[in-house]
Amino acid sequence: MGGGYYERDVPERSYSSRDEVFNYSQQMSDPSAARENDRREVHEMLNIKGKKRECRNSEEHPNVLPIVVAMDVTKSRGDDALVVFEKVPLLMGQLPMTGIADHPSICWAAVGDATCGDYAPIQVGQFEADDRLDESLSNLWIEEGGGGTGQESYELLAYYLARNVTMDINDDDGKGFLFFLGDEGFYPEVSKDQVKAWCGDDIPDDISSAKIFEELHKKFHVFFVYPKKSWEDRKDNIDSEIAGRVKEQGGMVEGCSIRASLLWNNYNDLDLHVIPPSGEHISYSHKHSRCGGYLDIDMNAGGNSSMKPVENIRWKKGSAPKGRYKVFVQNYTTHGYPAATEWRSEIEIDGKVHYFEGTTPKDKIGSSSDMTIFEFDYDPKTGIKNAENDYALYKDEVITEQWGSVLEHGHLIEIDSPKACVDAMIGAIALKTGKKTMDEYVEDMKGRGQTESRCDDVKAALSGLSCEETVAQVDESYFA
Repeated sequence: MGGGYYERDVPERSYSSRDEVFNYSQQMSDPSAARENDRREVHEMLNIKGKKRECRNSEEHPNVLPIVVAMDVTKSRGDDALVVFEKVPLLMGQLPMTGIADHPSICWAAVGDATCGDYAPIQVGQFEADDRLDESLSNLWIEEGGGGTGQESYELLAYYLARNVTMDINDDDGKGFLFFLGDEGFYPEVSKDQVKAWCGDDIPDDISSAKIFEELHKKFHVFFVYPKKSWEDRKDNIDSEIAGRVKEQGGMVEGCSIRASLLWNNYNDLDLHVIPPSGEHISYSHKHSRCGGYLDIDMNAGGNSSMKPVENIRWKKGSAPKGRYKVFVQNYTTHGYPAATEWRSEIEIDGKVHYFEGTTPKDKIGSSSDMTIFEFDYDPKTGIKNAENDYALYKDEVITEQWGSVLEHGHLIEIDSPKACVDAMIGAIALKTGKKTMDEYVEDMKGRGQTESRCDDVKAALSGLSCEETVAQVDESYFA
């Protein structure tokens, strides 16, 4: 941890877009020509492979309070980093000014999806207390990846923070503060292969995420800050993940009467098939049908390999014929991965998206692995009846139940607006350390001009948090 003090005056700096701040994400030689093998790298300041992070006391900064802010930088929450950046002066100013923490030191971290092939699934900066905070945060790579599984690699970051961070506060039986900021769940196990690839550690076996969170609680007060969205907004984000891949590969998304898209996250060669009313079999061997259907993206066939593949069959608007359609997926062959491959699909019919997910059969390839995704009768004049979309892993109750199983009571902080996240974090520190009561903290917020609605949002979000120290109880039955 470096010395010095944070001095940025927020009124002197404003940013109209993320690109003006997080400019490291633009440092490709030719972004428009980026290829799968022309991969980006994590900025050296945030690359933790084979490295440790430390938060030490010093003569200049005695009794340092370590604070880790870990942000989801996938598609659904990439803009939160800009919100946090704008409020760094608030975070660094209010803690000492209000007597909550005289010497805060912040470590910025970012979470992506290692399972689904992100190039920067975890990024962790140094603990800083001065203007280097801006530099570290600005160098985050907002990859906006993710694989559409409803989970991100929070457990991988939890592993690194539990086993590779040293803080003097722990020597005095104290704890740092860790705030995960996101809107999805974590994977149930920490992968030993991912630990090796991204942290540089050799561990003998995969580890239960429940066990890692138990270790993490010994060093940190762990919180999950969950900005709430309307269900329609959440579905839009989910759907955009598949649509984004289709567009990147040059496929058609807009202007379709019917579109069937398939997404998975390994090198296996899955194939999308549709049998339309004409009886033809649209697939890799018959891409153009007489009835107007066209397979415009076919990935991971032969040498065309990607960890983020997608396939797409579509009919241009007004061209889809009346009759019965059958959509199915086949695991044509494996390329170094088990035959059982998780997949997601969306079927768009006259602008309405229907969502499906599944796993290809274990130990089966070719036609024996065929899985029907959706069968429907279509009429260009009336469409079809609404199908129930299944976004099971994205539902609020699923996400909050999983996080609740590894957090202390009151440490799941649900806020209405991402702009309230820093206010909520400051309040959580104030209440947990016993430096402020809820009423006192609300008065502090009013004193710096926060609106009644913002105060009410934060008060409700922190209502379950007690300032009394409790022991984290991890519910292992959740992972059974």
